[in-house]
Amino acid sequence: MASSVEVISHWHHSFEDFNTSAVEFYGAVEETLRQKEAPSVTTSRVDWHESGLFSAKREYLRISYGRFSFDLCAAPFGKDFFFSWWLVKRGPDAAILLGCLGVIALPIALLISMQIAGFLGGIILFMIILAACFAALLNSARSGSAVEDIILAIPIAGRAYERFLKPVTYYSIDSRTIFEETVHRVVTNHISSLLTINKLPPLTSDELKPESRKKVL
Repeated sequence: MASSVEVISHWHHSFEDFNTSAVEFYGAVEETLRQKEAPSVTTSRVDWHESGLFSAKREYLRISYGRFSFDLCAAPFGKDFFFSWWLVKRGPDAAILLGCLGVIALPIALLISMQIAGFLGGIILFMIILAACFAALLNSARSGSAVEDIILAIPIAGRAYERFLKPVTYYSIDSRTIFEETVHRVVTNHISSLLTINKLPPLTSDELKPESRKKVL
């Protein structure tokens, strides 16, 4: 698992003497989510190493909503089978590198502005250029998190962006909670269908409960 994510919650369950197709299970979950037309929810397939860099890989279904992502796994374990998901909040990609570049680039841009327009004029020019670039980044951030990563990694500007332009609200908390509940419900409903088909006992209420790792606001 990447170090740039923080785990919010986790759920898993294993079944003895049971087997199914992980690919078909992922496809069924994806199709149900598409039918629900959940806004801004996307899916993709990702590979995670089982242990170290050169170990075998497992394919996971990633279900994303903004910075929040489910990594869903369905895989055999000998004659048994298990289902698992991890809900994580992704941090800005390459945040340290982008932050260092920002620290270097800002004073250089200020010095260049002063050389072009003098001391006072350079400061004004620098502020205008900075505001224009920040406005362009804000506009682009609406179409993808990659640009938002750049904004969040910029010293001071990233903090200002989070504080004033993307603050935590009741709606953002509710949306993240509904996203988690919806995906969990879709996953467990499909597992329940498989259990019914194979004449296995259903999951109990305790077995259906996710394990919270971190309270995120």
